[in-house]
Amino acid sequence: MLLETPRLIVRPALPEDAKALTRIQNTDFVRRYNGMDLWDEAQTAAILRKNAGHCFVLCLKASGEVIGELGIEEDGLRWQANAKMLDYYLDEAHARRGYMTEALSAVLSRLFREDGLDVVSARAFAPNAASRRLLEGLGFRLEGVLRHCVKGGFDGVVYDDAVYSMLKEEYFDRYGRA
Repeated sequence: MLLETPRLIVRPALPEDAKALTRIQNTDFVRRYNGMDLWDEAQTAAILRKNAGHCFVLCLKASGEVIGELGIEEDGLRWQANAKMLDYYLDEAHARRGYMTEALSAVLSRLFREDGLDVVSARAFAPNAASRRLLEGLGFRLEGVLRHCVKGGFDGVVYDDAVYSMLKEEYFDRYGRA
């Protein structure tokens, strides 16, 4: 998958993206609401090789700078439902500027229009208000909250996890079929 938006290129992550992604993912800003451990560049490169085809980077179109990551995985809460789950993070320097909304909008279009998925889900730690607003703003619906679900990498707190989804019909009702 290679997607272009007005300001971004969303492309498959490569092992050479490990340096930029390691710097971003090891920040307190990203780790606060993610269950990720601290990784070094070699570990990140190995994860990128292992997850080839499921891991994408967000790059600024103007400079090529890697500013975040987007994962598209099997939805582990659904069984044989033609579903994928999104996960994502963004460099703090580029947060709250609409980049993730732009990237996820393009990805949702691809997943529903071209790949023909029936449902796309995403999860956010319950106190992560920014991520929850992002999903709700895109049209995701809160399915429920898994209590005491994921231990965060930042402070060792076990967070409740808010589970969101969007059905194909909801996507087309909101964004149209054209």
